Amino acid sequence: MSKPHRTFRRTRTRSRGLGGTAAAALAVTAVLGVTAAATAVGISGGFGTDKVDGEQTAKGVLLPSNQRITPLGTRHLVDNGRLLASTLSPDGGKLAALTYRQGTGFLTIMDVRTGRIVQQIGTGVGADKRIGDGKVAADGPLYSPDGRTLWFPQASDLVRFSLDADGKVTSAPPVVIKLTGRNGADLPSGMALSHDGRTLYTALNGSNTLGVIDTASNTLVNEIPVGIAPRQVVVSGDQAYVSNEGGRPAGSGDNTNLTDRTPVVADRTNGAVTNGTVSVVDLRRQAQTDTIKVGLEPTALVAHGGSLLVANSNDDSVSVIDTRVRRVTQTFNVNPLPGSSVGSYPNALAFTDPHTLLVSVGRDNALVRYGWDGARSPVRYEGLIPTDWYPVNVQRSAATGRIVVTNDKGIGTRGAPSTISEGPGTNPATGHNTYDDTGSVTTFRQPSEEALGQLTHQVFVNNDWEKLLRSGSSYGSASDPAAVVPARLGSPSKIKHVFLIDKENRTYDQVLGDIGKGDSDPALAQFGAHVTPNLHALANRYGVMDDFYDVGTLSADGHNWLVQADANDYIEKEFGAFYRSYPALGNDALAYQRSGFLWNTVQRAGKTVQDFSEYAGNIALPATGAPSWADWYHDSQVLEGKAAGPLHTPIGKYPTTSDVPSVNAINHPDYPTFDTDIPDQYRVDIWQRHFNDSVKSGQLPNLTMIQLPQDHTNGISGTDPYPTAMAADNDLAVGRIVDTISHSRFWKDSAIFVLEDDSQNGVDHVDGHRAPLWVISPYARRDAVVSTYYSQVNVVRTIEQILGAQPMNQVDRAAEPMSDLFTDHPDFTPYSALPNQIPLDYGLKPTHDVPQRYQGIARQWQSWSAMQHTGGARPQLDQVNPAQLNRIDWYQATGWTRPYPGDQRILAPNEVPGRDAPPQELQ
Repeated sequence: MSKPHRTFRRTRTRSRGLGGTAAAALAVTAVLGVTAAATAVGISGGFGTDKVDGEQTAKGVLLPSNQRITPLGTRHLVDNGRLLASTLSPDGGKLAALTYRQGTGFLTIMDVRTGRIVQQIGTGVGADKRIGDGKVAADGPLYSPDGRTLWFPQASDLVRFSLDADGKVTSAPPVVIKLTGRNGADLPSGMALSHDGRTLYTALNGSNTLGVIDTASNTLVNEIPVGIAPRQVVVSGDQAYVSNEGGRPAGSGDNTNLTDRTPVVADRTNGAVTNGTVSVVDLRRQAQTDTIKVGLEPTALVAHGGSLLVANSNDDSVSVIDTRVRRVTQTFNVNPLPGSSVGSYPNALAFTDPHTLLVSVGRDNALVRYGWDGARSPVRYEGLIPTDWYPVNVQRSAATGRIVVTNDKGIGTRGAPSTISEGPGTNPATGHNTYDDTGSVTTFRQPSEEALGQLTHQVFVNNDWEKLLRSGSSYGSASDPAAVVPARLGSPSKIKHVFLIDKENRTYDQVLGDIGKGDSDPALAQFGAHVTPNLHALANRYGVMDDFYDVGTLSADGHNWLVQADANDYIEKEFGAFYRSYPALGNDALAYQRSGFLWNTVQRAGKTVQDFSEYAGNIALPATGAPSWADWYHDSQVLEGKAAGPLHTPIGKYPTTSDVPSVNAINHPDYPTFDTDIPDQYRVDIWQRHFNDSVKSGQLPNLTMIQLPQDHTNGISGTDPYPTAMAADNDLAVGRIVDTISHSRFWKDSAIFVLEDDSQNGVDHVDGHRAPLWVISPYARRDAVVSTYYSQVNVVRTIEQILGAQPMNQVDRAAEPMSDLFTDHPDFTPYSALPNQIPLDYGLKPTHDVPQRYQGIARQWQSWSAMQHTGGARPQLDQVNPAQLNRIDWYQATGWTRPYPGDQRILAPNEVPGRDAPPQELQ
């Protein structure tokens, strides 16, 4: 149910008109950015010690992404999910949106005039009731011209709903149009109707075709081959235009990578797709007749007169095609920040009148407004309009005359709290979780030119860009005095060796809630001091950061925030099902920004890098007979001299690799990637062998990335330890690494950053994105509580600043290095690891007998556990449904004596509401 909307009033200030070329307009914006008028209304940058608590202040709502939001106009909230895409009804009175929360996709219909949600229809319902496959696609529903039919795209089908005169879904059973044609799971995306309404065309993203559907029989009658990963389609007369995210099909002489098992033309260093195209399809001949090259990862299309505009989402640009000659007449950059060209992600286009174009730039939480005088006249940049978090659609409502913006993440994770159970030895915890999304729709009337200057400045402040305009480019030199974190990029640092240790999925409170200092809640500490003695000791010694946030929701975007300081629009749009891939550790060429990765920019700065499986997501385990957790643990004991006998598995027998060529060039393949069947003790044993070689040679790379994934845990399987034991394993691994480094010759000029890739599998009393951070160094501030707002992006920016590496995009460019976490007065006292207090094999065999009356249900849960894939031959991050995992953990923790909180009884896997029940339909 939606909350009451809030209206934001703006003080209008006079500014000069913005004209000329886009570049000149950007320069004018830079000048306007620090006007006295802006200061007079109290706008200032920076985040200070503010927290991500969802509160609306005079500065706006603070997000975990180093941004604030202050949307223009009226805000309407949708409490139970993300809004991935939307469309307006033909009369402009209703908005239909694809909505997603925790594995469930559903349709949301909102009254645009009032902002009231009038209906939500679940599609992911259960084997006996499910409407289609229960997922949602990347692009919005489609209305028929009369507004009485709505096509709803899912992962492998379309659901056709009938609507009544009020725009609500009728009681008539929906029609499910199966799209498993000759190419398998077709993944429908954008759609368009023929002018007579007899044919529906849909871009089949998974089959690289344009689907042709007979609307009378509701059947797929043809698939027309186009480019790779088609996204949207526009029909104009007898022609269709299809945007292809993956560009043209790869040829025999091309360097390639894969996306959804399909070869694409890719960069030889970073593995990213290197071209984008628009296919021209002759609908009479049912064949592609032309291909037009545009920018990278083209998505949104809009036809206007004789022009077709294309949003190149991974290129920060828009291409304009003259459809009469099928040629690009201009391509313009839409990144608003002068000096930046990576990281805005245009994802939606709309003409609100014949001469006004709005472009949604998702990462900037803004719309860019342009003046339009035709395909052959340069667009005129006019200014920026602030939105909520990650706009994905912009449209003008004919019913209200207002601009309607759909914001995927809205105001963040402020929805109903979640309860997380972590099994024996823990108590359930209820609080904010990364999945508790609150999407939003904002509406406004076009601002005047006078108001647009002020709104433009507001966007700069919200993204913390204002300081960049004031300071300009400031580069140091090797002759500058050394500092721990240099004030100028390129000046020398006292730190020569940086370690980035990446863990999995925990919130601040879940681990450090019982630390007894800072903003901590002991009631939520499921992996407190008795489970994680080293993490607590390190926090007490080197500082507690209680205002730190992981930007991502889960591992698919979390790892990308760590290694790219961003997650591109392709990843953001995958949340409806992650139907093409789950790019947590790579393996999808469409998930990579064109400027490369952290290791690339560090190497370009002349520094050296080594990797221990970060972003190397493949391990060559056999399909059957792979070593078990007990086998790997035995080998770790042998390597540590605690057990005798041969190794079960020779070191390096199952190498770790990446689809990104530059990762393989720096990765140690004998170090195992993510697989919960492999304890972190074994990983540390392998790392120590390489570190000892560096100690002997005196040569240690400037940046070392280490993945320690076992705090991900694996629920209650009987073949792996309980979550507390896995968290204890991870804690001891961190302690051992810090012990080894701090007792070495490299300690004197080292800094170790330890953090989570995301915080999805825990709760926190401040925000679901609040996560622990440890900054460990002789130069780290001792015994401190630091409450400065920071995020993962600040960690990346600090590493770049220390190593003299250029920022990768606008996001890390704007981020502040974390200078206040360090001191110029080092303490070289080494750290000695504390022993684990939880046996590392605790729970390897279940400790609770199942009561007789629940043994049948327990067998169903045993079968469910056997089908999960966090370990074994093909381990997959985060593919276990959280609601089901919480139940089995709870049942084991309570000895099968109590229902999960909120349930009336102990449930079988297919009865869990978070997996199978739809959202409640609102009347």
